[in-house]
Amino acid sequence: MKNSIVFFALLLVAFSTIAQEPSKPEHEKRVYLNDGNTYVQKSLPLYLKFSTEPNGKSYDLKSKATANYADPMYLDTEGVNYIRSKWAVDKETMKTASPQQEVLYELYADGLPPYTSSKFSGAPVYKSDKVYYGKGLQVDLTAKDAVSGVETIHYAIDGSYKDYSNTLTLDSEKEYTLYYYSNDNVGNAEATREKSFVVDLTSPTTNHAIDGIVYQSNILAPSTLFKLTSTDGLSGVRVTSYSFDDGGDRNYGNQISMSGLKDGNHTLYYYAIDNVKNTETKSSFEFYLDLIPPKTENEIVGDQYKGNYTYVSERTKINLSATDNKAGVKNIYYRIDGGERFTFDSNFNLPNKLGVHTVKYDANDNVENLSGNSYLTVFVDNKAPETGITYGNPQFFKEGELYINKDTKIKLSPRDAHSGVQATKYAIDGGSMTDYSEFTIPNEGPHTISFYATDNVNNEESKKESKCHVDNTPPVIYHNFSIESTETKEKGGETLNVYPNYTRLYLGATDEKVGTEDIYYSIDGGALTLYSSPQTLDISELNRFGKKKLYEVRIVAKDKLGNESEKTVKFYIGRE
Repeated sequence: MKNSIVFFALLLVAFSTIAQEPSKPEHEKRVYLNDGNTYVQKSLPLYLKFSTEPNGKSYDLKSKATANYADPMYLDTEGVNYIRSKWAVDKETMKTASPQQEVLYELYADGLPPYTSSKFSGAPVYKSDKVYYGKGLQVDLTAKDAVSGVETIHYAIDGSYKDYSNTLTLDSEKEYTLYYYSNDNVGNAEATREKSFVVDLTSPTTNHAIDGIVYQSNILAPSTLFKLTSTDGLSGVRVTSYSFDDGGDRNYGNQISMSGLKDGNHTLYYYAIDNVKNTETKSSFEFYLDLIPPKTENEIVGDQYKGNYTYVSERTKINLSATDNKAGVKNIYYRIDGGERFTFDSNFNLPNKLGVHTVKYDANDNVENLSGNSYLTVFVDNKAPETGITYGNPQFFKEGELYINKDTKIKLSPRDAHSGVQATKYAIDGGSMTDYSEFTIPNEGPHTISFYATDNVNNEESKKESKCHVDNTPPVIYHNFSIESTETKEKGGETLNVYPNYTRLYLGATDEKVGTEDIYYSIDGGALTLYSSPQTLDISELNRFGKKKLYEVRIVAKDKLGNESEKTVKFYIGRE
């Protein structure tokens, strides 16, 4: 603390030294002769002497009449004074000159000092609490004196007085006190004049600050502002100017917006001018103005199908992505069906609810440019198809069991109300699944048909089963005659029975699985006739074999699935 006080005291001494006027030189009061005129410093005493010859002995001149005001005497009038004789005497005639006139000796009294003025030029000036000058300051001193004239102009800056001869050039930045005055030829010295002023040669300094969103030091958002701060240590800042790129200068207010700039690279230029026109070298800041928001895209990952809608399954995920021209993507946001807003970080599922769903999404970049809303509308199909099975003809149910034969066509009928059927598969008796087309089962016996369908978004129906029994075996035909054969006969290598002409033929057929449906017969190549038909009398009821000859009876039996068997019976009636 003691050292600080000492230092402060030294500063005071230094300032007081700078501010003090230096000692003036002494200016002797004197008589000045010039151009036949005699100038006397007015306060000097005058002692009058005379001589009767040039360079002869001189005699003191005394005054008895005004002894109190003479020996010495003082001149009372500034400027010209006269020592006079009443009448002039002609030097030739030694008589009073005619016309009469006084003899006058001029003596000039000078008791007033000169007046010195200063002229400051060549530099801008600014006046506030102090007077400030800029570069190129020159000071000219001029003085005037009414009587004896100016002998010397004196000035002092940072030291003792010097005689002024030429214009002063002040080219150092600092605070000055100029002292100056003049003296005349009889030693009258002017009271000191002084001018205090500051020479300011230093330009202001301007810095910029970024107010708002900035990314990686020089990528700026449209809302970001620049702020400029200019400082000047002496005369102060008069104006701060800025421009963008090749544009003209604008006066800075309190902030700079990006309004009117396009997306891309730009340069901010700025500088300040102080009150004495010291101009700062332009500073620059290069930046990228990012006006373009990200571009967003969606990707459906997994089950999907384009129909009346874009159909997806409950397993399908949605991926969102975005790209940005400069600052880079910061976040992607989304809402499902107008619900809560989420930040996207990984693929997500849609609600497992049948029907239409909408994803609204957008993205912002690292300088908060927000894209417009984009929408993805999909139909969540979480229902599997349903498949029915239809057996064609022939078919027959017996005791709850379905019987078909090798010709029975089997049809699967898948239905899906939303995305539609993609594929239908079936297998018989646990075999490998096969793509469906209408089919039959050739092999005799019981069978199990497994089947299912898949829709266009891969919803798979639970496997279904249908059982059936394939019966390809026709009935077994039986025949009996009403009487025993009496003898046999050879015909074409065959041994045939011979029956009397009143013989009747009885027909029958049995079927193991589904039973016999119909029996037909024809005699000797005639038309087939339904056996035991209520509309006709058949061979078991009428005597159809009255002629003696070889008979050939064709018998056809069908079961309830249309499986058909055939048998031919040859025999003779009587002897030919």
